[in-house]
Amino acid sequence: MNEQDVINAFYNYYKEFSYEILEIKFIFTLGGSYDINVLYKNNENIKETILDGRELFKYERYIYNLFISKIETNDKFNIVIYKIKNDGTHSSVYLWENEKSHQDLLDYAEVFYQWVNERMMSMIFEYEKDNDLVPTEYDSDGDLEYLSSWDSGVFTFHIDKNNNLVYKVVLTKDDKERTLDLPLRDYFVEGILDHYKVTNNELSDDWKPWNTMILKSLHYDIPYDKREEFVNYILE
Repeated sequence: MNEQDVINAFYNYYKEFSYEILEIKFIFTLGGSYDINVLYKNNENIKETILDGRELFKYERYIYNLFISKIETNDKFNIVIYKIKNDGTHSSVYLWENEKSHQDLLDYAEVFYQWVNERMMSMIFEYEKDNDLVPTEYDSDGDLEYLSSWDSGVFTFHIDKNNNLVYKVVLTKDDKERTLDLPLRDYFVEGILDHYKVTNNELSDDWKPWNTMILKSLHYDIPYDKREEFVNYILE
């Protein structure tokens, strides 16, 4: 598949509509999600619609895969605009908008703690389950049921002078604290280090310098409007 195949698919899908120029715009986030805007243009009249044909999905994925393949190169883009005339001729533009990229980074960084909390809860359960540390009981049907081994926790992540992650996991159950020697998954460590790098470099104008992130978990999702109550970034 190539760009011409994509253009032909869009052109054939919309050929029953009346337009002088059909404009299809893909807007990508750094996380890989995207929005699609479709406009019909006739003289000064502009009509907006959506790209919803199931037969077009594989062409959407082609553009998505192209975005992914270019994101680490000099040809990276986060905006694609196809303009197709009613005679089938077309033009295409692939753009990288720094302002949008910066906002994407900031939006993701501001909710990163949610990902940390979710992943930690999952890793704690998996580790304790594998090591028979999770209390169990049988329900009324005789099925084994796992109970909570902790009510709250404090997760501390510190990036040392060698850019290594040092961490501590303290869990509380019935007002009794214990430290859990939990091995972190490689992808999780990479995620914390990447968050540290981005917020201290690309986002340094928006984010105070830090090397220690302290997250208080209540063993469920942290409300978005209470981030400052449960998440603290400090410089040690």
